[in-house]
Amino acid sequence: MSYRVGIVGAGFLTRHSLIPALRDMPGGCLVAVLDPDPQALEMARRESPDTLFTTEEDAFFAVAMDAVHVATPNHLHERFAIGALERGLAIVVDKPLAHTVASGRNIVAAAATATAPAIVGYMSKHNIYNREARRLVASGAIGTPQAMVAARLGWRKDDWRSRPAESGLGCLADLGIYPVLTAIDIFGADPVRCQAAAWPVGDPTRTDLYAQATLWFDDRRYLHFETAATFHEQPASAEVASYTVVGDAGIIQVTGAWQMDGTGALQMCDASGWHPAARLVPTDPYRSQYELLARCAAGEPVPGEVGLERGLRDLEILYAIADTAAAGAGAAAVRLSGGAPLAEAR
Repeated sequence: MSYRVGIVGAGFLTRHSLIPALRDMPGGCLVAVLDPDPQALEMARRESPDTLFTTEEDAFFAVAMDAVHVATPNHLHERFAIGALERGLAIVVDKPLAHTVASGRNIVAAAATATAPAIVGYMSKHNIYNREARRLVASGAIGTPQAMVAARLGWRKDDWRSRPAESGLGCLADLGIYPVLTAIDIFGADPVRCQAAAWPVGDPTRTDLYAQATLWFDDRRYLHFETAATFHEQPASAEVASYTVVGDAGIIQVTGAWQMDGTGALQMCDASGWHPAARLVPTDPYRSQYELLARCAAGEPVPGEVGLERGLRDLEILYAIADTAAAGAGAAAVRLSGGAPLAEAR
């Protein structure tokens, strides 16, 4: 059976990862791509010559499809996610859920009355090495996890990610989200307190280029991470994706598992020394996302870890980190939906 997907956005993600994922998925079919940039469409067309590539929204949605992947700049997530849901189409919204908390809430509200499933594009949760780290912790392989230390550093050109009106947050939302998501999985809880620093903060024209934060999950367990993006260059040293989980009976180290290709490495150390991970076979995380969405459209429940409500909570956590950094006043409580309301203007 064919599963027909349309993609909004013809950028690097679509060309590099999404089109190949659908091409390799049994039954996967890319039927349309929408983007206002004819040059971007032409570049993507080379990867899928039989697909409709269009700058016209009406033409895009006129194509028969089962699902839409919203792979646009963050400020357009709400428009196209809600537009697809109102047409009865399943959706993948690339991370983060939206550019503001208020916009994310609008997407969640629309999904609550929709007939089709919706997921957040958390590709890192489909990575086999991250899943193995989570399994090892849950099995007690390193005892009770005490701390996690992480770095997700990258690069970016001076594009929409640099502008608050389009991105919301900068490296925190683009890269720092990965340590946060993974720590929530490792500790099995949301953070309750954080302390952070970032630069720049409160700038109306530039998003954050660097941030570091400590998130506490209770009085003892914590994540400390740093994230950064450099402009215009792509040196090998710019790409760092690693984390270490320290338990009271051992440690786990994971590298490369937040990259887009689904690869990585994992090793564990306990009282008897270092051990290589069990033989793991990497899988395409984007293909896995599409396969999950197809199963959910067929009746399988959407896993909570990739549901839109989870995506909204994660967006609130990112903004809590940014707010704490901007305040410069030390540690502060992380308040999520149901607690003290966050600023609706965000």
